[in-house]
Amino acid sequence: MLAGMIELSLVPEGAPMTDAWVHMGAMLIAFALFAVRLVLRLDHLQPLAPDRISLMLDTAGFIALAIGGWFGGRLVYGHGVGRDRTE
Repeated sequence: MLAGMIELSLVPEGAPMTDAWVHMGAMLIAFALFAVRLVLRLDHLQPLAPDRISLMLDTAGFIALAIGGWFGGRLVYGHGVGRDRTE
């Protein structure tokens, strides 16, 4: 996360910046969903069996992670963010 925050200042305005905000938002949502799932499944530091809510959180977290990953790929491969352009 820290690397992404540092790199955000180097992203050019326009479409790359929009993609960066969507990427960051999706990744933060995925992180929050997985963190909530972890907290809900712990009982006195012992993991509990998965239930319907934890599976729904897993699914939503995976979808957010996939969307964020796709936008991250667009940033690097489509917009060239974070690549060395000297070659």
